[in-house]
Amino acid sequence: MKHVLLLIAALTLPLTMTACSKQTEEAAQATVDSAQADAQVATENAAEATANAAEATADAAQTAAVVTAGAAINAADAIGDAAAGATEAAATATANAAGATEAAATEVAADAKAAQ
Repeated sequence: MKHVLLLIAALTLPLTMTACSKQTEEAAQATVDSAQADAQVATENAAEATANAAEATADAAQTAAVVTAGAAINAADAIGDAAAGATEAAATATANAAGATEAAATEVAADAKAAQ
């Protein structure tokens, strides 16, 4: 009886080991397949994120260009306003100097006429 049990155990052990090995192989293949699917999804997500980042960068560059153009226009306006103010001040000073010169010339002429 012991020999029969020993013979049965000896015959079933390789079959059991083969079944375990087959299950391990199938589990390993499932893991590989899952990893490949995860890698593909990650690659697609990375490509989409890269495209989104490029679009955001382009938008930021466009906004910066508009802001820079606006700043240049504002600076040109400020320079024009300052130049107009300076021109007006110079014209006023010139008119005041001309008025003072005329008053002085009139006074000198009056003094000269009185001295005759």
